[in-house]
Amino acid sequence: MARPSCGYPMTQTSVICGTALPAMGIAVVLLQASVSHFGGNSMTGKERMWAATVGAPVDHVPIWLREGFSFEHPLPAADDFAQGWRAEPDYAALWEFARHHCDTRGAWSPGGHFNRLMAIPSRYIRHDSQQVDADTRRTITRIQTPKGELVGVDEQRRGIETTWRVKEFVETIEDFEKLRSVPFEVSPVSYDGYERSLRTLGDRGVTCLGISSPWVVVTACMSYQQALAWSALERNLLLESIEEVTERILACLRVVCQRPLDTIANMGGCEQCTPPMMSPDAFAEFVTPYDGRIVAFLKEHGIPCNCHCHGFVRNALPEMIRAGFESTDPVEEAGRGGDLTIAEARAIAGDRLTLVGNLEFNELETLEPRQIRARVREILDSGKRRLILSASAGPISKMTPRLIANYYAWIEEAVSCGGCSQ
Repeated sequence: MARPSCGYPMTQTSVICGTALPAMGIAVVLLQASVSHFGGNSMTGKERMWAATVGAPVDHVPIWLREGFSFEHPLPAADDFAQGWRAEPDYAALWEFARHHCDTRGAWSPGGHFNRLMAIPSRYIRHDSQQVDADTRRTITRIQTPKGELVGVDEQRRGIETTWRVKEFVETIEDFEKLRSVPFEVSPVSYDGYERSLRTLGDRGVTCLGISSPWVVVTACMSYQQALAWSALERNLLLESIEEVTERILACLRVVCQRPLDTIANMGGCEQCTPPMMSPDAFAEFVTPYDGRIVAFLKEHGIPCNCHCHGFVRNALPEMIRAGFESTDPVEEAGRGGDLTIAEARAIAGDRLTLVGNLEFNELETLEPRQIRARVREILDSGKRRLILSASAGPISKMTPRLIANYYAWIEEAVSCGGCSQ
């Protein structure tokens, strides 16, 4: 028997068994039917991740290991500059074990439309790479603006899957006005990444369209300290720019969503607008009104959206619900990067928001396996509905023996205790 599609229909309402249902509810009905019909651990990873995200029943709490575990791609070679550590035998054995028990999310982009440079058209941006030494690569990015060139510099180190910004694009108001002077247009859309993600993922997991919060699309061109200072000293300028970027993102999405898309979306970066960096009210001012319009557009097109937000989210969770997000990660634990327990987060979110977490990566690095098993049980005991078991981050460099042992403990305990009775 063919399984029901996990994608939301593209219409506002559809009819199932003679009953008109809103588009965002149809996937829930189909997924409920899938669980009740097949029973047991019968859902595919794609079905399970979709269902957990939108609040439909699941056969088992999804286990998502985040970055460092892209099961849809083969393991890299040992001489790979950034990912060579994944060729280590101990990691490869863990990867092989994990891929049989964990679900995944494959990121895709239609092009450079949602770049963190005021979402300017990609044709104004040029990247030049250079090898600094055997273990360091540098990327020099130049932006041609009507008011002069802007330059930013990033570096990457061997064996580490991240980059460091070593020169900011914007250091003054004049620099920022240069960036704002670039004329906007919707760049050509490519679905190659989407099609490739669908093909490589198969039924293992969900595709995920990456979009940054308008706040971070505006402020990522400058230092974090400068963005915080400007939120007070240049507040009107930032709000005006965030409004402009919101309209740019929506303009791009109107083109991207002209065809049906079997994808969820992730919006990231808004953790900067939470305590202790900014006031408890900052999220409501700088995030909710703008992210909410984007989330509403995505929802109209059958695409549920996750809010990626580290840090203190006690005050932000109600705002995420108000903005229409379906889920949030990583819901960091009090004393371990956050300001509330998983039980407290559950009490705030109720059945309105899926929690994706809440193991902390430094727990996985430092605790004993028995402690990780206890933490997994604690998270599951808070409620298995609207939960995706995950961590605050994934490994980006060589894993220590303890970290590897704790990943085994996490997965084994989740497999043992994560089943859901319907």
